[in-house]
Parts: sequence; C-alpha cells; structure tokens
Amino acid sequence: MNSNAAFNKSTRLTFLLFCFLLSSPLAAQVSRISHQISFSDRQNQYVDVRVQITHMGGELELVMPNWTPGSYLIRDYAAQVERMQARGAGERPLPVRKTAKNRWKISTEGEREIALTYSVWAGELAVNTSWVESEFALLNGAGLFVYSDSSRYLPQSLSVELPDTWKRVFTAMPEAGGAGPSQPGFLAANFDELIDSPLLIGNAPDYRFDIGGQEYVLVNQGETALWDGPRSAQDVASIVKTVQTFWEVNPFERPYFFLNVIVAGSGGLEHDYSTVLLAGPWQMRYREDYVRWLALVCHEFFHAWNVRRLRPEALRGYDYEQEAYTRELWLVEGLTSYYDNLLLLRSGLITVEEFFALIAAEFHQYETTPGRQVRSAEMASFDTWIKQYKPDANTVNSVVSYYRKGALIGFVADAAIRKHTQNKASLDTLMRKMYLHYGPDGSLGEGYPPGAFEEMLEELGGAQARQSLEKVVTSTADPEIDSALEWYGLSLDRNPARTAAQSVGGEIPVGFGLIWDKSSTELVVESVLQGGSGAEAGILPADEILALNNTRVNRDTIADRFIRLGPGEAVNVTLARHGKLMNLVVMTQEAVPTKYEMLIDPKISRRQKERMSEWLGVTLKFINN
Repeated sequence: MNSNAAFNKSTRLTFLLFCFLLSSPLAAQVSRISHQISFSDRQNQYVDVRVQITHMGGELELVMPNWTPGSYLIRDYAAQVERMQARGAGERPLPVRKTAKNRWKISTEGEREIALTYSVWAGELAVNTSWVESEFALLNGAGLFVYSDSSRYLPQSLSVELPDTWKRVFTAMPEAGGAGPSQPGFLAANFDELIDSPLLIGNAPDYRFDIGGQEYVLVNQGETALWDGPRSAQDVASIVKTVQTFWEVNPFERPYFFLNVIVAGSGGLEHDYSTVLLAGPWQMRYREDYVRWLALVCHEFFHAWNVRRLRPEALRGYDYEQEAYTRELWLVEGLTSYYDNLLLLRSGLITVEEFFALIAAEFHQYETTPGRQVRSAEMASFDTWIKQYKPDANTVNSVVSYYRKGALIGFVADAAIRKHTQNKASLDTLMRKMYLHYGPDGSLGEGYPPGAFEEMLEELGGAQARQSLEKVVTSTADPEIDSALEWYGLSLDRNPARTAAQSVGGEIPVGFGLIWDKSSTELVVESVLQGGSGAEAGILPADEILALNNTRVNRDTIADRFIRLGPGEAVNVTLARHGKLMNLVVMTQEAVPTKYEMLIDPKISRRQKERMSEWLGVTLKFINN
C-alpha cells in the first residue's frame, strides 16, 4: 500500500470513529461507589443489594462477574439477579437496559447520584456461591456486587443491615464507617478486595489465637456438641504455625479468618485474608473424616502463599467476564495438595502411618484413572474451565486431576532435589525461593512466567530432574514414583487384596471394570472404565445390572457374586437400558484394586531411614534401630 492510500484509509477510520463517538452516549466516569446489603426476604433466600453511585455524567454500564478466582468455572452469577431498578434524586425512576447476560446500562438523564437496587437469590450452599437461611448467611461477593470500568479500582464501602436475630458479621474486609451494631460498615481498597472478602453473618462462635504476632480467627457456624470447637481451634493453630514456619514469611497485615460452615458438604476456597470451608456436622466424630477436614484447612491456608501471592502471570490480574487460561494449575493446586498432608504430619496432627495411607491413596486414585493416559497435567490445567468442574460419566476416561498428578509431580520433584543435593535442599527450598523471586515483593517481579519453576528445579535438582518434570507435565507420562519411594526405603503394594488372597490360597477378586452409582439404590453403572471387560462387552453408563447368569443381583449381593467367580469367566449379564431388557456376555477380569498400601523395606538402610526422617520432618521411632 502506498503512503497516500494509507493516509486516506487512516483518515476515513478516524472520521468513522469520531462519528461513532458523537452518536454514542459516553460512558460515565464513576467517582464514588458504596454498597449496602439487607435481608427483607431471607425466608425466600434473597439478599437485597443497594448501590449508591456518584459519577461525572454519561451512560452508566455495570457488570457482574461471571466467575470467582480460585474456582475455575464460568458460573453466570447474574442468573440469580432480579428486580433491578435505578433511581435518581427524589426517587426518580431511570431506564435500566440489560445488554448482555451480566451487563446493564443505565440512562442517567443528567442525574449524577444514582441509586441502584436489586435482589439476588442465595440458594446454593457452596464455597463459591451464596446461601441465606434463618440461621445464617454465607455470601460470595462475586455473585452479589457490580462494577464499572471506572469504579473497579475505587475504594468500595459496604454496610450490612442486620436482621434482629443476627448479631455478627465475620469478614476479612477492614471495618469502617458503620452505623452502629445493627449496621456495621466495611471498606475494601477496590472491587477485587470487595469480592475477595466473603461474609459469614449470624451468631456463630469464634476462636481467636495468635501465632508469631499474627491474629487468626476460626468461626464455626453450625457448631454443636458434635463438634469440639476448642479442639478444632487448637488443631488449626498447629497447622498455621507449621505453614508459617514453612514459608518463613508472614504476608498478612490484618487478621486472617477461617470461615468454617459445619452444615453439610465439603470443600474450601482460598482468599487473600480468609478461606471458606464446608464440613459435615458429624465429621469430627470420625477420625478419617476429621483428618480430611484438617487437610482441607492446611490446603487452603497454604494457598495464602501459593496462588494468592505466588501466582502464574496468567492469574495476576483477573478478567471477571472471561476465562483466565493457565497451564500451571498442576503447580498451583497440585503442589499444594502434595504439601497439605505432609504439613499435617509435620504439625503432629497425624501419624506416619496415617500419612503413608493418605499418599498411597493419592497414588492409587491417580493410577486407576484411565484419563491420565489421555490428558497431560498442563492440558488438564488449561481445560479446567470445561472439564474439572463439569464431571460426566466419561470423566474418569478423559480427565486427569491436576490436583492429583500435580501432587505426584511434587513428590517426585522433592525426591529429585534431595538426591541431587544429598538432602541439603528440597522442594521446600524451591518453593521459598520462588516466593522470594515472584511473590508480592519479588526480586524478579510479581507473577512467575511459564517455565520459571522448571528453571529453579534445574538449579537445585539438575538438568535430569528438569527433563523428567517437563516430560510428565507436557505429556501423559507417569511420574516415576517407584524410584522416589525406593530412595526412602519404601514401596507400594498395588493390589493388597490379591496379595492377601494369594497368601492364603483364596480367590482373586474379579469385576467388570465398572464404577457403580452410589446415589442409586439400584445397581446402576456410573462409569465404564475404558479397556475393561465391561466396556468391551458394550455396557454403558446408566445401565442397570439386573442379573448374572439368570440369577437376580443387586447392590447388596454383587460383591458376593463376584467372589464366587474367577478371572476370565464368561458371564451372561441381564441389564435394563432405557427400560428395555438386554443380555450381554461379559468376561470377568481381575478387579480394579480398591486401595494401595505403603510398605517399608524390611532391609531398609540407616541412610534411607535418615532420608525418610528429613523428608517427613519428624523423628522416626526406628531411626536408631
């Protein structure tokens, strides 16, 4: 293109842009914004939201996030918004027009002070949604509050109008500007902090403790005689102390909150100065269940460093309307999963035997998932938006958990560094170094680029360690866990049921390579493992198994029937599919192991004992034997 043509094209584009701006209302520049929430209709699970906006004139466009950081799924929070209205001075109504699923435009008509009101249905109890009932409210800001391009970076004030029966608001947001006990006020630095500060409202007991000069608060909503509040607080304090010691730096300048809802479900979601946890009311009465809750606490608190402050570049700034793609969730979530159980052991809250059972379970769940042969750790990270939080009947065959494979990668990388440095450095060293370089005050800038972890691994563990890691991250190759275990004098029994049967001359357990639907009272197939005999015979998810060899079978009798069959037998299976009876011939196969067991080498050397002790961070009873 010659210069004159280029000039003419540029002139035409400038002219068209000028005409567009003349014909379009200018976006309003917001100078102040405040939010208020109340509960006039909590019996129907609604939250009332009122937003006061001061702006410089023009059309006002407001946005509600489609997702919340830490939970990588588009959740379309705006679907729960109802009765949106805007008013100016003297309650003058102003037109509100919805322009997208999560966007609204307000014709301000010269009004500089706008009051926006709407209601949000809060009927889903989860760590990434909102819930309101007579006893309490758990509120996730991403599904409650709106912003504009200009208001997002302004200070955000919030007031909470409490019903008569509720007395307390727990949130990590700094208190400010309240109108008395019934209407406490808070002030966030910007919209990011506003929605990163979940609220637990009601009358829950709280437990406050200090570790290293830092204040922490455990709030136990739903605490009853089934849940020992003081003991849970003591155990959380042990976790906090261990994690603080691990990182060697305290990133908090105000109290950190553990918002623990003991009502139903499970799960956690990390934030800068708090975490939301779900637990069952009986969970503390069963040792395995309680250990699972303790590991969750450790996992989410570890995230206060690893992802909230030490994060991939792709997660450094959030676009709340679009997916934030990264290939490094195996590092963010997986390495955190590696450390949650290990730091529980170092906290003294579980035994070595319990720890070995926990990591053996991780190895088992990974190796019995066919999806690990389909999707790499980095692609599992990248595809989280369409896979991780959208399970279906084929998930077991098409997806590998970046939590689980990442944990195994962490275990192998840790052993590789220890081998290369004769136990003078470890993955602990690498994580602390990453934080110093890429944390909030990092010497190399905040947010690490792709490959940063691999470079530091090579510095500490050598070129071979980096090559091995890159292979398992970018491909479907399995981490070399057996070699790492052997270095500590450990090994896995990958089929203890078969081992036990063979030791007494018993029958080897068999099956069809099926996963049963635990939610059904009937014998319904949830998933069919690829490569198994059930898949080869044509059994499909949702099939109901009715009979084996013309003999009725159900959930209560299937295990007994399999015990009476041997591997390689042809079985006539009667099933129902879409209400139609069918018969298939299925060959029995050796049953998929239900668990792995960790074994200590009976000839373990003193050096291996010392390595194990260094890794676990505890003194082993047999170390001097």
